[in-house]
Amino acid sequence: MVKCTKTMVAAGTVALALAGTGAGVAAAQTTSTPSAPTTAANPAPGAKHPGTHTGTGTHTGAGTHTGKHRGGLGRVEHGEFTVHTKTGDKVVDVQRGVVTAVNATSVTVKSTDGFSTTYTIDPTTKIHKDRKTAAVSQIATNDQVRVMATKTGNTATAQRIGDEGPAK
Repeated sequence: MVKCTKTMVAAGTVALALAGTGAGVAAAQTTSTPSAPTTAANPAPGAKHPGTHTGTGTHTGAGTHTGKHRGGLGRVEHGEFTVHTKTGDKVVDVQRGVVTAVNATSVTVKSTDGFSTTYTIDPTTKIHKDRKTAAVSQIATNDQVRVMATKTGNTATAQRIGDEGPAK
């Protein structure tokens, strides 16, 4: 529980730092008819789990479930999204997978679906292993990791790497 909460706080902090003073969320509407506001009592069409979320991995309301959210990535294997910041848009990559190569300046991660990317590691990259701050030298081939990186052109620079130890 503590690990999940710390991870979520860290991921939220990074997201806020990347977003500057805020971020927007856009929703697409396929019809021109007005709709009622979305609330727990009046969920959006197709919403599977209306209710409230405590932010600690527990969801209450219709469709109640409890589980680890693993830093907000849940079961995400890999993805990319754009965050609007004070200085312009930033592209953020996330990936969960197994380390296939690592050295002092880069780590290559392969997800279970076969997707593989090499991330640059620089002095600002935050690395954690076993809930503690770690060095890149502590990341080993075949470790299970989660990476959050910023992307400029074709270069993805790791901002955070969470090492969960040997893949199972």
